[in-house]
Amino acid sequence: DIYRVMRPGEPPTLETAEAMFNSLFFDSERYDLSAVGRVKMNMRLELKAEDTVRVLRKEDILAVVKTLVELRDGKGEIDDIDNLGNRRVRSVGELMENQYRVGLLRMERAIKERMSSIEIDTVMPQDLINAKPAAAAVREFFGSSQLSQFMDQTNPLSE
Repeated sequence: DIYRVMRPGEPPTLETAEAMFNSLFFDSERYDLSAVGRVKMNMRLELKAEDTVRVLRKEDILAVVKTLVELRDGKGEIDDIDNLGNRRVRSVGELMENQYRVGLLRMERAIKERMSSIEIDTVMPQDLINAKPAAAAVREFFGSSQLSQFMDQTNPLSE
């Protein structure tokens, strides 16, 4: 059912659904809990995972389901959504990293597309690689982020 919602046009098979689920949550290239996220998850779910394991594990998902069932049955305490201890300020570097990752994924997709249409034996790397998607993602971040301000070029005091 989850696969049908996320990929409505594709026929659901066990292999493709499992591959999509693994790439979403268990692949370190696409998913990162962060060290703080792992510590918080270990504390809340009473797990004993190493702090260096920054992707989800099957044990984590089972512990989440178990905790949700216990909460439904009236056992345990619900987290306060407004508690500032449950919130985290994302640094500019982390936001920038996320945008750059998006640009690199676009670049990767374009390179794979070119590789499938061009004969590999005669092509040079500079013919395949176009850095514009990564540069555009960075430019978009600095141009339209909530953290960016346009400088007023008519007022010399604004510089």
